[in-house]
Amino acid sequence: MAAGHPLFCPYIEESGGKNDMPERFLNGLSLRFARMRSVKVKFFAAIAAVAVVFILVITSLNLFFYESYYMAQRQNSLTEIYEEVRTSYHAGDSKAFLDVLFRIENSDSVRLSIIDETGQMIYDSDTAQESQNIFGHNVFANWRMEQLVKSALSAADPQKLNAGEVDFVAVQMRDLRENFLCLVGKLGDDYLVERVPFTYMKQNSMFNMTFLVITGMVTLLICLALSAFLASHFTKPLIEMGEVAKAMTRLDFSKKYEGGRTDEIGQLGESLNLLSDHLEESIRELRTSNQKLAEEIKKKEQVDEMRREFIINVSHELKTPIALIQGYAEGLTAGVAESPEDRDFYCTTIAEEADRMNTMVSQLLSLSRLELGRESVQSEPVDLGECMRRAVDKTAVLRTGRDLTVTCTGSVTIESDAHQIDQIIMNYMTNAIRYTPDGGRIALSVQRTAQGGAKVIVFNEGEGVAEEELPRLWDKFYRTDKARSRASGGTGVGLSIVRASAALLGGTTGAENVPGGIQFWVELPACVHVPANLSET
Repeated sequence: MAAGHPLFCPYIEESGGKNDMPERFLNGLSLRFARMRSVKVKFFAAIAAVAVVFILVITSLNLFFYESYYMAQRQNSLTEIYEEVRTSYHAGDSKAFLDVLFRIENSDSVRLSIIDETGQMIYDSDTAQESQNIFGHNVFANWRMEQLVKSALSAADPQKLNAGEVDFVAVQMRDLRENFLCLVGKLGDDYLVERVPFTYMKQNSMFNMTFLVITGMVTLLICLALSAFLASHFTKPLIEMGEVAKAMTRLDFSKKYEGGRTDEIGQLGESLNLLSDHLEESIRELRTSNQKLAEEIKKKEQVDEMRREFIINVSHELKTPIALIQGYAEGLTAGVAESPEDRDFYCTTIAEEADRMNTMVSQLLSLSRLELGRESVQSEPVDLGECMRRAVDKTAVLRTGRDLTVTCTGSVTIESDAHQIDQIIMNYMTNAIRYTPDGGRIALSVQRTAQGGAKVIVFNEGEGVAEEELPRLWDKFYRTDKARSRASGGTGVGLSIVRASAALLGGTTGAENVPGGIQFWVELPACVHVPANLSET
């Protein structure tokens, strides 16, 4: 096979002579065979095969049976002519009889000869001349035809002729190089010989066969064209559905079958569209479920990580006060602190560390009660301005010696739970004190919202928080400074308590960096909703 063969050219050009040419060749060959096995090609091949078989059957029948069929039909035709001539002969009208003979000779291409019982020829188509009285036994000389006719008479079966039947004989004329099919029958006492040359019949047969071949080829071409059209027409929707199915394997459900047919193929296309819609919906739901599951797993991992971190932090927070309490208690027991001042210092330290541990445990218990829904809600008028001032007074001891400036502005009254609001503002306030530098400013304000509720804002000077960490400030056990010192205080759950308390009251919380520092806010509705089945525990 030459290098320019279409099977080789694409792969040689694409591979550039690399060793992957055989693989590319096999892939291309497989593609070609796959196309050959397509429904369209099979449909076309089936119709074309039927057409070819039909033409071959017709041709074979003509080759093997046409000659016999033609001969039988020709004999039937000669027999009918004989019956017509005999009927006219017995009518006795010579002019009408001649008209019949002339008409038969002209229309059926048959030559007729009439011989009397003595063997004299009284009429022959080739030598006939008008005669006033054909029954007057006028003889027309044509010795070749006479010889042919006599040969036919001598070859005929006398018994058939005497019985009123006809007999068919084949006569060969060597001088004419011609063979004739002859019918011999009786006309009263005379004899009728009809003759047709075999050459004429073979010529007709050849014409018929030639015409049959031509019409067969034309018919075959028409059938092939029709089969190509029908194959394209009937397989086009199947190809479209195949493209839809391929798109579905790529999870592309945008392609739909749009054939618009109402038959079985159209119903199949509609079913494919329904399947595509159902698969799309199922996969969308599966993706949503997987996404939720992934988020839940991620959230669980985050919670586990924060829990591990919390355990480490709590262990650290508890380890230090426990160690201090143990050390100072052992010092008191051993009598190390001899003076009253030393004993007071030891006892004060033990009390402070115990209070630190008590605060941590209380906050953890409060957060757990909020998360489990075991915290009750009491609705009463609450002056938020008074709550802010109360929080400032309670945290005055935390600001001792730090020269912090604290301001409170605004006063809004709502129907809510005073205990939960105090807890929210206290956590905001202690958080602000913890992260405000010495000499810094803390500002508390409250304002009425457009919905009739209230918004409390706590601002503190200092460094802001990275924007990506702002949403995580509300997570339990999360701290922006994981290596903070004990001096900063806190347990890492204060802001989590704020968000849980605000949610219990139907409010929202938030934090944002502002010029000069950061501010935290809580927005509360004008009236808290108290569930009927919620009771204090």
